[in-house]
Amino acid sequence: MIRFHLCLTNCLLLCCSFVTFAQSGSKNHTEFLSKEEINQKVRDLSNECWQLREINSDSAIFFGEEALHLALDNNLEKELPRIYGYLSVVQLHYQYKTKESLPYLHAALEYSLKQKDSTQLAYSYNNLGDLYLITGNIPLSLQFSEYSLELFEKLGNPVGESYSNVNVGLVYRAKKDYKLALDYLNRAKLLLENENNELGVGAIMLEIARTYEEKGNLDLAMDFYQRAYNKSQISTNVRYAAFSLNGMANIFYFQKEYEKAFAYYQNSLKLNEERNHEYGLINDYIGMALVYAQNKKRAEGEVLLQKALEIANRLSLNSKILNVYSSFATFYTILNDYKKSTESYNMFLTQYDSIYSIQQSEIINEMHNRFAIRETLSNTEKELNTRKNEEVYLVVIIMLMFLIVGVLLWQYYSHRKLNRKLAKINQTKDKLFSVISHDLKNPFNTLIGFSNLLLEEVKMKQYENIEEFTNYIYQSATEGLKLLTNLLDWSRAQTGAIAFHPQSISISNLFDELSSFFASEGKKYDVKIEFQNTIDEDLKADSDILRTILRNLISNAIKYTKEGGLIQLQAQREDSNVVITVEDDGTGMSEEIQNSLFDATKTTSSIRGIHDEQGTGLGLSICAELIKVHKGSIQVSSVLGKGSIFTIKFPFVE
Repeated sequence: MIRFHLCLTNCLLLCCSFVTFAQSGSKNHTEFLSKEEINQKVRDLSNECWQLREINSDSAIFFGEEALHLALDNNLEKELPRIYGYLSVVQLHYQYKTKESLPYLHAALEYSLKQKDSTQLAYSYNNLGDLYLITGNIPLSLQFSEYSLELFEKLGNPVGESYSNVNVGLVYRAKKDYKLALDYLNRAKLLLENENNELGVGAIMLEIARTYEEKGNLDLAMDFYQRAYNKSQISTNVRYAAFSLNGMANIFYFQKEYEKAFAYYQNSLKLNEERNHEYGLINDYIGMALVYAQNKKRAEGEVLLQKALEIANRLSLNSKILNVYSSFATFYTILNDYKKSTESYNMFLTQYDSIYSIQQSEIINEMHNRFAIRETLSNTEKELNTRKNEEVYLVVIIMLMFLIVGVLLWQYYSHRKLNRKLAKINQTKDKLFSVISHDLKNPFNTLIGFSNLLLEEVKMKQYENIEEFTNYIYQSATEGLKLLTNLLDWSRAQTGAIAFHPQSISISNLFDELSSFFASEGKKYDVKIEFQNTIDEDLKADSDILRTILRNLISNAIKYTKEGGLIQLQAQREDSNVVITVEDDGTGMSEEIQNSLFDATKTTSSIRGIHDEQGTGLGLSICAELIKVHKGSIQVSSVLGKGSIFTIKFPFVE
């Protein structure tokens, strides 16, 4: 049933291939396509080739050939290294046609050099390393694998590095240097794990298992075979599943569990037959033949070994040919037929000498091309280094440009900040001059005027007005002192000279102090001042800042509250804040005045109070600046003719 489905799948794939050929392969049809459309069709066909390589290698070859012809007909030489590379891999790894794969490998190498495609060049070297490893030419395999690894490392291509590390590891395994082999294989596994390439990790686990098997560490080998098999089940890769089953069968064979070994060989054989994977069949036939030998079934075993030899010869797999002859010798040794065993071993030596001669010929042929390849590779590497240097220079230039732009932006914003600061300083200066020239001058004029009058009265010995004149002088001096104090506080706030020094204070104590301070003034103007506090615990606050703010707010309230009026101060806690309100039933203010109340640049003069007091308009600006220092805020709510409520809020900290 499985074979029927496989057959049906192959037929469908081939039918699709012919349809694709009819639609896209004909020259007449491509004449109506744009250059970009032809490019896309070539890429689609080559991608189809790569995706089908394991499922149906014949269809993969068909799609690859179609992509190749289309690329050649339309001079798309940039696509050729990749297409030739795909075709060579399918021929070599999935059909094990070593002779057929060689022209594709050389073409991939040639066009990679022509196009200066360093990535495809590295893959070409890696594939040549695969070819010589499969055919048993270990020296050439190591050479090309090391070329590939060196180039991938320079390119920073972790997937390519992994493939090359695998090849180098397999070469050292063939040379029986198991420590180096495992080092390279584990390095390859780590690279693919970082790339989340589960299929690739499973393939490397399979090679690690084989290495432990050859080394004689059967427990570790079985563990890695099982892990590789699990990975193959996840990725549904039949070839790797068959390889893993064959490996586990080998472990059972070495442990003399022949029935289990034979069952696993049969399962592997079934998968390889489904995929027509002849390379895998060789291993299965050899394993099953050796089990037959253990069970004294000579005829059955000889048939299987002969099948394995025929496949190895047909595929020109030198290493497998030697493996089969060696297995013949082992087979007859198990059966105690030492004559046949010796004959088989002699055949092994003859074949080995023949293969060694072929290897020497291959090495000589490669040496003829080595200097040319090396020279071209050197030029390619120089081109790569030049390109990298150009990229570095470009990055440096871009970074310098960003730095210059950053400096210019910093200068621009610094100048803007400086200009705003200068504008604020100018506003402060204008305000200062305005107060000095106008508001602060009035109390001194009064002082001077009444002082002269008082002096004249004393000279004339007219003492009835002395008390009145002295009272005017006292009021003017007091008003001048208040103005100077506010002016000093405002100036310090503008220059940032006021520091925040929180300490433990009691709101009740602060209210008592303020009540005593304003008692005489409230009595003088017949204004009642009430203090209500619901915060019993001490808190961290700057008492100087709070005192200054509340003095200004209370003075302001007295200034605009009629005789018999009421001023109320309330302190309470709201969530994590302290809220203090100063409420009066005085004259109130318009919305326009409220909007500019805390802006010192707009309040150049204040409205005269109920008792004709003249202020600087700085008091409330000082409150706004100081509450910011205290990390709080100030708000006003007022109705003209009904009074005002000022609210300050700042964080409650115990």
